[in-house]
Amino acid sequence: MNTTLVFLHGRGQEFKDPEKLRRNWLAGLGAGLVRAGLPAGSLDAVPSVLPFYGNVLFGITADLARDPLELESMPDARDEPAPLQPYLPEDVGRLEQRLLHDMTRSLAPLAQTEPSDADLEGLGAIAEAGRRVLSWDVTRQGLLALVRHTRFDQEVISAHLRDVAVYLTRGRDEVLATVRAGIPARGSLVLVSHSLGTVVACDLLSAPETRDRTRLWVTAGSPLGLEAVQQNLRPRGPRPVGVDWLTTYDPKDVVALGHPLRSWGVVRNVRVDNGDSPHAIDRYLSHPVTAGGTAAAATQSGQGS
Repeated sequence: MNTTLVFLHGRGQEFKDPEKLRRNWLAGLGAGLVRAGLPAGSLDAVPSVLPFYGNVLFGITADLARDPLELESMPDARDEPAPLQPYLPEDVGRLEQRLLHDMTRSLAPLAQTEPSDADLEGLGAIAEAGRRVLSWDVTRQGLLALVRHTRFDQEVISAHLRDVAVYLTRGRDEVLATVRAGIPARGSLVLVSHSLGTVVACDLLSAPETRDRTRLWVTAGSPLGLEAVQQNLRPRGPRPVGVDWLTTYDPKDVVALGHPLRSWGVVRNVRVDNGDSPHAIDRYLSHPVTAGGTAAAATQSGQGS
């Protein structure tokens, strides 16, 4: 029985063509195979699927938007607790802030340049805040500190925080149901996941019916190194996942802060350089280790067939 490649995309894919995305992922792997000295068509005979949940997550987020009258009653003082995305429910906002806290804390030893006074103020405020609910002023300082030390736009970081928080608090069950419906019921699997898709994959692997069929799990640009993500998984992490796991990360990728993953058990951590697009999935897929490892697992015979 064939092994199926399962591509789990990240956030921000709403209203895109799933078939085009699937072909783009295959093209990225093909480029990586060439760089690995392997035939570009090594995966041509391997079936692949891309269970598309982008529209589902977008719809869940839209449905969570608060009533304008409720927004008017929210505190506007800079020292009052407030969500990063004020139109979302408070539980989503609290998790956004925890994620931001972890990202900023992880960034501190990795700063690309000497921090300015403003940066130190932002990093220090987040560290001092610890596990309490962050005020808007502290949240803003931490967000700006991330922006200054990475190549990422503030809106991109905010959108990432929002979508991860929405998935973990309100969207998990519907997203997982959509993804499971797009995965073949029989045969071996190779899971290749990116960004938020790595969190979805981790939840999928908690179920024996998926875990026992998975030959390899590839994560690229993953936020699974953040404590706030780990503590909101089912079951909580970090923990041994029970599958062969290859994770690739660019140190400049703000989403992958928290790498290398040392507390999850046996994980192959591969540091890559994605140039001027540190979080781009095509850069991750075209790395020879990513493509070569994926092809080796997808084309092996016997085990799990």
